[in-house]
Amino acid sequence: MPDLGPSLASPDASACRASCRRAWRAAVVLVIAAALAVPVAAQESDEADPAPGLANPLEAQRLSVALAGLVERARLIEQLAGETARAYRGAAQRRREALDALAQATRDLDQAAVRPRSLGAEQLERLVDELERARERYEVEDRAVQRHLAQLRGLVVERDALSIRIADLRSRLPQQQEQLTGVWEVTWMPAGIVGTFYLDQSGTLVSGQYDLGTHGTGSLQGTFVSGKLFLQRIDARRGRDAEIEGVLSSDGRQLRGTWTAYEMAQGGTPHGQWVARRVQ
Repeated sequence: MPDLGPSLASPDASACRASCRRAWRAAVVLVIAAALAVPVAAQESDEADPAPGLANPLEAQRLSVALAGLVERARLIEQLAGETARAYRGAAQRRREALDALAQATRDLDQAAVRPRSLGAEQLERLVDELERARERYEVEDRAVQRHLAQLRGLVVERDALSIRIADLRSRLPQQQEQLTGVWEVTWMPAGIVGTFYLDQSGTLVSGQYDLGTHGTGSLQGTFVSGKLFLQRIDARRGRDAEIEGVLSSDGRQLRGTWTAYEMAQGGTPHGQWVARRVQ
């Protein structure tokens, strides 16, 4: 069996082992340094990139108010677009009728003009006047159509832009459980009026209907952020008539707060308290 001792003790082998030991020590140092740096880097990352809207309730409230305003604007835009579309449809119908009248006046003049022996000067002037009036009527109706079309295009562009902004704001708001959706028995004080709130929560937006019996019915619109509720009460006959603020109990079964009327009813009070209990 050959002697391997001299080869292991050679200068090249010793240098190789020394180089390996240095590389191994360097690798250990790098691993330890990296392990120590990870918690610090993670902490710096957490501090530098907080989740938007979660750490700052005031910012969430600001975004919610802005979102509610955009949603209300979008609702008005949809309403205006519907009214403009109906106006366009009416104008387009009148333009078609005017176009038919113009075509008829043109045919009458053409038929008369090719038979000059049976055409008198008075008849010719009358046919020309009818043609001019038909053309003027068509131009008036066509301008109306173009005006309504321009309005509709502007509304559609604004509606699409609002949809993008609403989606952006909703993505920036904290996601929360829809705690308010349902039926609530409400007591309006100091008069002791008992009624019902039918609430529908979508993110931070709240809408719904209310029924206070003989004291009125209508709709509700507002926001719910960090357990705090803000609503506008919109009476079916009087329009916007009160602001409502409240907080949700820790068990999610009760709402309590204050209300302020925009206009004081005769013999009534301008403000008071209210409490609601979930019934469904």
